[in-house]
Amino acid sequence: SPYDDDLALTLILAEELLEPEVDLRRLALRWAEWGEKDGRGIGLWTRRALQHIKQHDAPPSSTGGQAGNGTVSRCLPIALRSLGSTQNLVSGSYHTAILTHPDERCAWGAVAVNVAAAAFLSGRRDFIGDVLEILRNNNAPEELREAVGRVPLEKREDLPINGPSAGYVIHAVEIGLWFAYHEPDLERGLIWLANAGGDTDTNAAVAGGLMGARDGEKAIPARWLNAIPDVTRIRRLAERLVGG
Repeated sequence: SPYDDDLALTLILAEELLEPEVDLRRLALRWAEWGEKDGRGIGLWTRRALQHIKQHDAPPSSTGGQAGNGTVSRCLPIALRSLGSTQNLVSGSYHTAILTHPDERCAWGAVAVNVAAAAFLSGRRDFIGDVLEILRNNNAPEELREAVGRVPLEKREDLPINGPSAGYVIHAVEIGLWFAYHEPDLERGLIWLANAGGDTDTNAAVAGGLMGARDGEKAIPARWLNAIPDVTRIRRLAERLVGG
């Protein structure tokens, strides 16, 4: 695969969502196979979880308290596939997240990102209320609800980008939602994030996915699209998820 973990695992998820019946076990085993054969850029915890799936034919039962950001960088195909059904979006986001990250922060973090994406894909710009309502109704972790609630009034310099917990899932959600809310220019936002330090690729993947859902493909610079291997395949998968 010419892609690193964020995109590779996302594309596998997209393909599996287009199967006549979604099979979480098959999805997990395909992820694990990719981790074994390639695994480029994969986080330590995600690698360990995928090895566990391969060895035991079952997801890990706990993350040991870790809450990495792997789930939020790969969840967007579910928002595309379940447009129009909040219930399917919430359930799909949650259950695919806990395959590798059985932690409420990771699972509801993925839900938060997808609820925001679904609002954009439905043509609505104001997503914070939607996200908070879903998180409250499902008793999602308070720390995540607080992070989402901070976004509208937060300043860019206050974002939790650097430091020892740079790969923390709640930070990735907060950063991604902040850019979707405050940054009107996708290209400018992603260049800033790529240079900001911390977990640059995942922060940019989440923020870029959300700004892309908001602004459409026209917002992505042509030179970036030209640099992506097999961009037609990615575009076709996205179109089938929405239309199929």
